[in-house]
Amino acid sequence: MRYYLLLLMLWTLPAQGSGFDSAMRAYQNQQYEYALEAFKSLAAQGDADAQHRLAVMYRHGQGVEQNNKTALRWYKKAADNGHLKAQTSAAAMLYFAIGTPADWDQAAHYFSLAAQQGDAKAQESYGLMLLQGEGGAQNSKKAALWLNMAAAQDQARAQLALGMLHLAGEGVRRSETAGLIWIEKSALANHKPAQWALYKTYSDGLYGQAANQERASYWQRRYQH
Repeated sequence: MRYYLLLLMLWTLPAQGSGFDSAMRAYQNQQYEYALEAFKSLAAQGDADAQHRLAVMYRHGQGVEQNNKTALRWYKKAADNGHLKAQTSAAAMLYFAIGTPADWDQAAHYFSLAAQQGDAKAQESYGLMLLQGEGGAQNSKKAALWLNMAAAQDQARAQLALGMLHLAGEGVRRSETAGLIWIEKSALANHKPAQWALYKTYSDGLYGQAANQERASYWQRRYQH
């Protein structure tokens, strides 16, 4: 009987490998109890991947009681160790007050870390925060730099914001041509505010454009569908 139980235990244990890989296989097989203990051990040693995975487990209640506060604590530990996904997750939780009171200073900090690692959504979010003065003084020039990086990676909100900055000449060279190019890129990505902006541009003849009801109707239809 003891021999049978030993075989059963060996059969159900995750395959051996590196500590994190073994824990991750257990996690993927929904062997959460084993995974949780393994991730905790690795996280205590400063393993950023394990810290991030612990955060995910607490965030979604996988093998533990769901706890946003604990999730955020682990996201921040992993983020401080350079984990990109943890940086964006911590920033979002801090911005939207999930498991914590809203803290735009810290949100901006973690978005900036992820933005520096090239994450397009983080670049967009950080740029928009700088543009609106959230988490620090409003800075159109610095915002434009990050929005330009995000816009080049096809982030529609960044494209619209960058376009509007060009139209206003805030933080960037004033250029109606450049502004409308960026806004149209955003509109073609089906970003509704950009489609509305182009509708108004051609309906009312704004930004150096002659009124053009055919183009206005086109963007109105795109906006409405």
